[in-house]
Amino acid sequence: MLIDDLTNSYDINEYLHSLKSSKKFGPQIVCHRTLPERAEEYSRPTFPLPGSAVHGLKTRGINELYSHQAEALDIIRQEEDIIIATPTASGKSLIYNLPVLEHYGKNPDLHALYLFPLKALAQDQLRGIRLLHSAVCGNYDSDKIEFAAIYDGDTTSYRKRKIREHTPPVLITNPDMLHLSLLPYHDSWSGFFKNLKFVVIDEVHTYRGLFGSHMSWILRRLMRVANYYGSNPQFILLSATIGNPEQLGRKLIGKSLRVLDQTGAPVAKKHILFLNPWDSAAHAASQLLEAALKRNLRTIVYTKSRKMTELITMWTKPRLGDRTSKLSSYRAGFLPDERRAIEHDLSSGKLLGVISTSALELGIDIGDLDLCILVGYPGSIMATWQRSGRVGRGLKESAVVLIGGEDALDQHFMRNPDDFFSRNAENAPLNPLNSRITQLHLHCAAAERPLSTE
Repeated sequence: MLIDDLTNSYDINEYLHSLKSSKKFGPQIVCHRTLPERAEEYSRPTFPLPGSAVHGLKTRGINELYSHQAEALDIIRQEEDIIIATPTASGKSLIYNLPVLEHYGKNPDLHALYLFPLKALAQDQLRGIRLLHSAVCGNYDSDKIEFAAIYDGDTTSYRKRKIREHTPPVLITNPDMLHLSLLPYHDSWSGFFKNLKFVVIDEVHTYRGLFGSHMSWILRRLMRVANYYGSNPQFILLSATIGNPEQLGRKLIGKSLRVLDQTGAPVAKKHILFLNPWDSAAHAASQLLEAALKRNLRTIVYTKSRKMTELITMWTKPRLGDRTSKLSSYRAGFLPDERRAIEHDLSSGKLLGVISTSALELGIDIGDLDLCILVGYPGSIMATWQRSGRVGRGLKESAVVLIGGEDALDQHFMRNPDDFFSRNAENAPLNPLNSRITQLHLHCAAAERPLSTE
């Protein structure tokens, strides 16, 4: 039986063995591939890090840089714009935080702008940069100044005013706030724009289609305002693995940039299973989730809708016994405090499982997970690998189970799994020359600064 009244912790291999041996689910498994582990590759930047940075990294358990981190640091030190397109959990945040801290040590008046598409990502990165700043610069400096702050829709009016009056070295926000609150009122941010050294844009692969076209114009307006105040910020773009990182980055910022798409980060062994259910995909997911949680396997389930998220939660919880409190849903519509509590509980291990829409697809730190269950094909190769990357961090062996849905593309991959594994990540389309979008942003740009034909 796959599901028993289990009380002890089991590893992922026992779970997979039970799944494949199950009379019910064994025949439904149409593919099982194992992605091998890969050892890490270390390197050093051309010029050594400052002693304070080396000491700070060691206190965080980081004794060496991966090869791609060292290479990216060299490129950034040469003041070149760059896009880093590497898999999830490859240490991308260190790539931009280290140069920011390095320049802050030389000139505390310089500023960096961090742009994230989700509030949860902003909160996660705020914690990360504060911890790294404290480790590198010491508690004295951390107590003396506020090194980083978030400016978004959840920020109170009083807090926003304080941030405008005393803008910290690192300002964390999102494209909407940049468009609506910073650029139109740039005179209130003159000191910030005058000393803007870095613009960091995370999850760049999300800026595609119409959203990406709008983003490209927001960034052009940002550069225009920064140039007006005498600065020429350097861009650091970060993305999941996509088919056209150089093209996407160039269209976003309107100029050429370096591409780094190889990683030196270690990769743990990962099992990929395709399961074509006799029952509905949602019912199969509920049963697989129940079996995983009863084995104390930390699990994330991705669904395609809020309704399915709540249905699977409702079906699974009553069968968990004393583990009921170990499972939660996560979706858009939750209050900010509710979202942060779930993220914290998942990261800390208080929660064993979470059922989510795409809201948890991006790089929020939710700890080391064992199992990812995809209820239906996510719609793209890129999204599939992005969600799969949520498990197997920290060199833990992990598994991903893709449960086929009823639509044609799901069933195509269930019947032809080789086709799935032979495909590369898709290109991210972007057209900054969309005439309607151009017209709208020209109006905004004219309101910010008079336009000229030059």
